[in-house]
Amino acid sequence: MVGVQEPGAHSLEKRKLINPLIGTVLFITLYFPVLVPLVHQWIADPNYRHGMLVPIISGFIIFRRRRVLEKTRGGGGETTGFLIMMLSAVLLIGGTAAAEFFTSRFSLPLFLIGASLYIRGKNFTKKAAFPLLFLFLMIPLPYIIYFKVTFPLQLMSAKLSAGILHAIHITAIRKGNTILLPNYTLDVVAACSGLRSMMTMFTLALILSAFSTFTVSKKIILVACAVPIAIVANTFRLVVTATGAYISGPELAEGVLHHISGLIVFLAGFILLIVTAGILKWIK
Repeated sequence: MVGVQEPGAHSLEKRKLINPLIGTVLFITLYFPVLVPLVHQWIADPNYRHGMLVPIISGFIIFRRRRVLEKTRGGGGETTGFLIMMLSAVLLIGGTAAAEFFTSRFSLPLFLIGASLYIRGKNFTKKAAFPLLFLFLMIPLPYIIYFKVTFPLQLMSAKLSAGILHAIHITAIRKGNTILLPNYTLDVVAACSGLRSMMTMFTLALILSAFSTFTVSKKIILVACAVPIAIVANTFRLVVTATGAYISGPELAEGVLHHISGLIVFLAGFILLIVTAGILKWIK
């Protein structure tokens, strides 16, 4: 006996293939002009180089969960997804018209969340929530927010560094975000504020929590620890630079230490994150 396929089944299978294809074409058409300058900023701006890893990590997490996600459908959410896509289109048009990069870029992961709800449903979107929300970390902050945050961090970093220098008996006078040594003046500029390391550590903490078997409370603690860890790592970099200048002269501070300072912050912060994760794993 030859089986006869129900008329509705064929149209349903066709829709399963056509909807993702239409969504992909629409996404590329709308967001290609947004993605190109975004990638250029990731490459050119040291503050956001971690942005290159964000879509790769999100894609890898979805790939790891592909077997579960392939079987997950339904739960409604089509109307909500359609409305979110419309909102993201409005943000894209408004941001493009006003030359406001943050608004148009912010609409990119928002569009993907809406498309996920509309095409695959609420159940699928819940299971893919982390990699979808993680994509927001690839969006650079607006400059007005960036500079409002960096200056208080500059002052705090200078104050902490000067306090540690006094504790280890190195003569240092702090004036605002400047540390005066007997033979060197260390300016804690925006790049040394610690915001860059904070964003990097926050991203790394989220990645570690995503691949860990921690409980939700321990994952929250690990991610929350990223902020003080970044501050400690950045302060360590400033203290090392000031100590090197005090002992060996300005040439060391402006030479080798200046070139490897970013690596010092990253390694110090990453080691502290691993130690924190180890402590959380050890605590029952």
